[in-house]
Amino acid sequence: MAARYTGPIGELNRWVDTVQAVTGESVPYFDPRAGSRGAKVLMVLQDPSGAAHGESGFISLHNNDQTAHNVYQLCEETGLQYTDYIPWNVIPWWVANPAKGRRSLQDEAVRARPYLEEVVDLLPGDLAAVIVMGKTKTWPAWTAAVGRKHPRFRNAEVLFTASPGPQSIFQDDKDTHRRNRDTIAEAFSRVAGMIR
Repeated sequence: MAARYTGPIGELNRWVDTVQAVTGESVPYFDPRAGSRGAKVLMVLQDPSGAAHGESGFISLHNNDQTAHNVYQLCEETGLQYTDYIPWNVIPWWVANPAKGRRSLQDEAVRARPYLEEVVDLLPGDLAAVIVMGKTKTWPAWTAAVGRKHPRFRNAEVLFTASPGPQSIFQDDKDTHRRNRDTIAEAFSRVAGMIR
Protein backbone atom coordinates (compact mmCIF):
# COMPACT_ATOMS: atom_id res chain seq x y z
CA MET A 1 0.00 0.00 0.00
CA ALA A 2 2.85 2.38 0.83
CA ALA A 3 4.26 1.90 -2.71
CA ARG A 4 1.01 2.42 -4.59
CA TYR A 5 1.93 5.87 -5.93
CA THR A 6 5.46 4.97 -6.99
CA GLY A 7 6.88 3.66 -10.26
CA PRO A 8 4.98 3.28 -13.54
CA ILE A 9 1.77 2.33 -11.68
CA GLY A 10 1.68 5.49 -9.53
CA GLU A 11 -0.27 7.64 -12.00
CA LEU A 12 -2.83 4.87 -12.45
CA ASN A 13 -3.41 4.69 -8.70
CA ARG A 14 -3.87 8.45 -8.43
CA TRP A 15 -6.52 7.97 -11.12
CA VAL A 16 -8.10 5.22 -8.95
CA ASP A 17 -8.43 7.76 -6.11
CA THR A 18 -10.35 10.04 -8.48
CA VAL A 19 -12.67 7.23 -9.63
CA GLN A 20 -13.37 6.29 -6.01
CA ALA A 21 -14.29 9.90 -5.21
CA VAL A 22 -16.50 10.35 -8.29
CA THR A 23 -18.35 7.01 -8.13
CA GLY A 24 -18.50 6.33 -4.39
CA GLU A 25 -17.25 2.82 -5.20
CA SER A 26 -14.44 0.96 -3.50
CA VAL A 27 -12.14 0.58 -6.51
CA PRO A 28 -9.07 -1.56 -5.74
CA TYR A 29 -5.66 -0.19 -6.67
CA PHE A 30 -3.33 -1.47 -9.37
CA ASP A 31 -0.60 -3.65 -7.87
CA PRO A 32 2.70 -1.69 -8.02
CA ARG A 33 4.52 -5.00 -8.57
CA ALA A 34 2.63 -5.59 -11.82
CA GLY A 35 4.06 -4.24 -15.05
CA SER A 36 7.17 -3.01 -13.28
CA ARG A 37 9.31 -3.71 -16.36
CA GLY A 38 6.88 -1.66 -18.43
CA ALA A 39 3.32 -2.58 -19.29
CA LYS A 40 3.79 -4.83 -22.29
CA VAL A 41 0.50 -6.63 -21.73
CA LEU A 42 -2.90 -5.62 -20.37
CA MET A 43 -4.93 -8.47 -18.89
CA VAL A 44 -8.62 -7.60 -18.56
CA LEU A 45 -11.15 -9.54 -16.49
CA GLN A 46 -14.76 -8.84 -15.46
CA ASP A 47 -14.79 -7.14 -12.04
CA PRO A 48 -12.81 -7.34 -8.78
CA SER A 49 -13.45 -10.09 -6.27
CA GLY A 50 -14.40 -9.69 -2.67
CA ALA A 51 -10.74 -10.38 -1.84
CA ALA A 52 -9.60 -7.34 -3.86
CA HIS A 53 -12.41 -5.23 -2.41
CA GLY A 54 -12.20 -6.11 1.26
CA GLU A 55 -8.85 -7.77 1.92
CA SER A 56 -5.87 -6.63 -0.14
CA GLY A 57 -7.23 -3.43 -1.68
CA PHE A 58 -5.45 -4.32 -4.95
CA ILE A 59 -6.13 -6.05 -8.24
CA SER A 60 -3.32 -8.53 -7.80
CA LEU A 61 -2.01 -11.89 -8.89
CA HIS A 62 -1.41 -12.54 -5.20
CA ASN A 63 -4.98 -12.05 -3.96
CA ASN A 64 -6.51 -14.75 -1.82
CA ASP A 65 -9.14 -15.96 -4.27
CA GLN A 66 -9.49 -18.81 -6.74
CA THR A 67 -9.34 -16.66 -9.88
CA ALA A 68 -6.02 -15.11 -8.84
CA HIS A 69 -4.74 -18.58 -7.96
CA ASN A 70 -5.70 -19.92 -11.39
CA VAL A 71 -3.99 -17.02 -13.18
CA TYR A 72 -0.90 -17.49 -10.98
CA GLN A 73 -0.66 -21.16 -11.93
CA LEU A 74 -1.15 -20.43 -15.63
CA CYS A 75 1.55 -17.75 -15.54
CA GLU A 76 3.95 -20.18 -13.87
CA GLU A 77 3.23 -22.82 -16.50
CA THR A 78 3.49 -20.53 -19.52
CA GLY A 79 6.27 -18.14 -18.52
CA LEU A 80 4.10 -15.00 -18.58
CA GLN A 81 5.82 -12.72 -16.05
CA TYR A 82 3.89 -10.48 -13.65
CA THR A 83 6.46 -7.75 -14.23
CA ASP A 84 5.39 -7.63 -17.90
CA TYR A 85 1.61 -7.35 -17.55
CA ILE A 86 -0.99 -5.30 -15.71
CA PRO A 87 -4.27 -6.91 -14.58
CA TRP A 88 -7.45 -4.84 -14.61
CA ASN A 89 -11.22 -5.23 -15.02
CA VAL A 90 -13.82 -3.85 -17.43
CA ILE A 91 -15.79 -2.89 -14.30
CA PRO A 92 -13.31 -1.50 -11.75
CA TRP A 93 -15.52 -2.08 -8.71
CA TRP A 94 -16.98 -5.25 -7.19
CA VAL A 95 -20.45 -5.61 -8.73
CA ALA A 96 -21.70 -8.13 -6.14
CA ASN A 97 -20.78 -5.87 -3.20
CA PRO A 98 -23.66 -6.55 -0.73
CA ALA A 99 -23.43 -2.98 0.57
CA LYS A 100 -24.56 -1.72 -2.86
CA GLY A 101 -27.67 -3.87 -3.26
CA ARG A 102 -28.52 -6.02 -6.24
CA ARG A 103 -26.86 -4.88 -9.49
CA SER A 104 -26.51 -6.35 -12.96
CA LEU A 105 -23.19 -6.85 -14.70
CA GLN A 106 -24.61 -5.41 -17.89
CA ASP A 107 -25.75 -2.15 -16.26
CA GLU A 108 -22.50 -1.76 -14.34
CA ALA A 109 -20.47 -2.40 -17.50
CA VAL A 110 -22.30 0.48 -19.20
CA ARG A 111 -21.70 2.71 -16.16
CA ALA A 112 -18.01 1.73 -16.09
CA ARG A 113 -17.40 2.29 -19.81
CA PRO A 114 -15.94 5.83 -19.53
CA TYR A 115 -13.49 4.65 -16.84
CA LEU A 116 -12.25 1.82 -19.03
CA GLU A 117 -11.67 4.30 -21.83
CA GLU A 118 -9.77 6.58 -19.44
CA VAL A 119 -7.55 3.88 -18.01
CA VAL A 120 -6.55 2.64 -21.45
CA ASP A 121 -5.26 6.12 -22.26
CA LEU A 122 -3.26 6.21 -19.00
CA LEU A 123 -1.49 2.87 -19.35
CA PRO A 124 2.29 3.26 -19.34
CA GLY A 125 4.49 1.92 -22.13
CA ASP A 126 3.74 0.46 -25.53
CA LEU A 127 1.43 -2.51 -25.30
CA ALA A 128 2.30 -5.61 -27.31
CA ALA A 129 -0.87 -7.51 -26.38
CA VAL A 130 -4.21 -7.37 -24.60
CA ILE A 131 -5.78 -10.50 -23.13
CA VAL A 132 -9.55 -10.09 -22.65
CA MET A 133 -10.83 -12.86 -20.37
CA GLY A 134 -14.48 -13.84 -20.07
CA LYS A 135 -16.54 -14.67 -23.11
CA THR A 136 -20.09 -13.85 -22.02
CA LYS A 137 -19.56 -10.66 -19.98
CA THR A 138 -16.06 -9.24 -20.43
CA TRP A 139 -15.78 -9.52 -24.22
CA PRO A 140 -18.94 -7.50 -24.97
CA ALA A 141 -18.10 -4.86 -22.34
CA TRP A 142 -14.56 -4.50 -23.69
CA THR A 143 -15.73 -4.28 -27.29
CA ALA A 144 -18.37 -1.67 -26.46
CA ALA A 145 -15.99 0.51 -24.46
CA VAL A 146 -12.70 0.19 -26.31
CA GLY A 147 -12.60 -2.48 -28.99
CA ARG A 148 -9.74 -3.43 -31.27
CA LYS A 149 -9.59 -0.08 -33.08
CA HIS A 150 -8.47 2.06 -30.14
CA PRO A 151 -5.24 3.94 -31.04
CA ARG A 152 -3.40 2.38 -28.06
CA PHE A 153 -3.86 -1.06 -29.63
CA ARG A 154 -2.85 -0.23 -33.18
CA ASN A 155 0.30 -2.34 -32.80
CA ALA A 156 -1.01 -4.72 -30.15
CA GLU A 157 -2.50 -8.16 -30.58
CA VAL A 158 -5.86 -8.57 -28.84
CA LEU A 159 -6.60 -12.11 -27.68
CA PHE A 160 -9.98 -13.19 -26.34
CA THR A 161 -10.10 -16.12 -23.91
CA ALA A 162 -12.42 -17.65 -21.34
CA SER A 163 -12.62 -16.44 -17.77
CA PRO A 164 -10.05 -17.96 -15.39
CA GLY A 165 -12.69 -18.02 -12.66
CA PRO A 166 -13.54 -21.26 -10.85
CA GLN A 167 -16.93 -21.63 -12.57
CA SER A 168 -15.39 -21.43 -16.04
CA ILE A 169 -11.81 -22.61 -16.14
CA PHE A 170 -12.46 -26.37 -16.17
CA GLN A 171 -15.50 -26.19 -18.46
CA ASP A 172 -15.50 -26.82 -22.21
CA ASP A 173 -16.25 -23.94 -24.55
CA LYS A 174 -19.67 -24.51 -26.15
CA ASP A 175 -18.49 -23.32 -29.57
CA THR A 176 -15.04 -24.90 -29.83
CA HIS A 177 -15.53 -27.84 -27.41
CA ARG A 178 -12.05 -27.14 -26.04
CA ARG A 179 -11.28 -26.96 -22.33
CA ASN A 180 -11.24 -23.30 -21.25
CA ARG A 181 -8.06 -23.78 -19.25
CA ASP A 182 -6.27 -25.00 -22.37
CA THR A 183 -7.28 -21.97 -24.45
CA ILE A 184 -6.20 -19.58 -21.67
CA ALA A 185 -2.83 -21.34 -21.40
CA GLU A 186 -2.44 -21.12 -25.16
CA ALA A 187 -3.07 -17.36 -25.10
CA PHE A 188 -0.65 -16.83 -22.19
CA SER A 189 2.04 -18.87 -23.95
CA ARG A 190 1.56 -16.91 -27.15
CA VAL A 191 1.87 -13.58 -25.38
CA ALA A 192 4.85 -14.71 -23.30
CA GLY A 193 6.61 -15.72 -26.53
CA MET A 194 5.85 -12.35 -28.13
CA ILE A 195 7.46 -10.28 -25.39
CA ARG A 196 10.54 -12.38 -24.61
